[in-house]
Amino acid sequence: MAPYDFNAPDADIVFRSSDGKELRVHRLILSLSSPVFQGMFGLPQPSTEILNIDIPDPSCALEPFIQYLYPLSPPRVTDISMWAALYTIAEKYGAEAVMEPLRDMLICRFLETSPLRVYALASRWGFTEEARIASRKTLTMDIFKHFPPEDAELMGGGACQQLYLLHFNRREAARALVEKHPLPVSTDSSCTCSPLNCKRVVSALSQRVGTRPWLTAEELCEEIAKGDYPKKCGNNCRNALKNVHAYFTSLLRALSDLPQTI
Repeated sequence: MAPYDFNAPDADIVFRSSDGKELRVHRLILSLSSPVFQGMFGLPQPSTEILNIDIPDPSCALEPFIQYLYPLSPPRVTDISMWAALYTIAEKYGAEAVMEPLRDMLICRFLETSPLRVYALASRWGFTEEARIASRKTLTMDIFKHFPPEDAELMGGGACQQLYLLHFNRREAARALVEKHPLPVSTDSSCTCSPLNCKRVVSALSQRVGTRPWLTAEELCEEIAKGDYPKKCGNNCRNALKNVHAYFTSLLRALSDLPQTI
């Protein structure tokens, strides 16, 4: 559906945004959706046919917010900055009918592309479960190398410290686990060769978990694919590549037991 154009001839209120855009809206709909608007419209007003009200919010946030209040197709929120602007204005006007669907979409729509910002926003508004989910996803990032100051400001000092501790503790635990994790023993008694080049693999993985402490199954598969592991051992058996997979599988299982969330 096309966005509502807020130009209805039967509108009884005109909102003027901070950037000068006028939106013709209906008193009844807004009063039912927001206690702040209800109180605003209940104040004594000049006796004019249409009530004109200046709203101290930009049209880029005000317009999609009011569209949410109407029984029409809601605006599609595709940008996390737009999400934050909408939730801010919805909270300001006490519009729970807008706040609830926005909260529901935070994880499903933005976690994959913006885990750190999702964590920051979830922490900012006290979304405990969403913050936990996002904190795990941030483990695919190196926050010690790059931590946007705007995210740190959003989440506050306490949430920022929690995330740093999670990354530091998991990074150190993952590095220690990689360096001590035993290589699998071949089940074939005739196989006497090492299942993989131990020093090279351990060094590479230790470096990786030092910067990206959440080592995923996909990353392990990439490590196997790009590695020069033999498909056969020296005795011409076929256990070498099998042992490589066994090593990575057991390592991933051990890594999954490490701390994962704040």
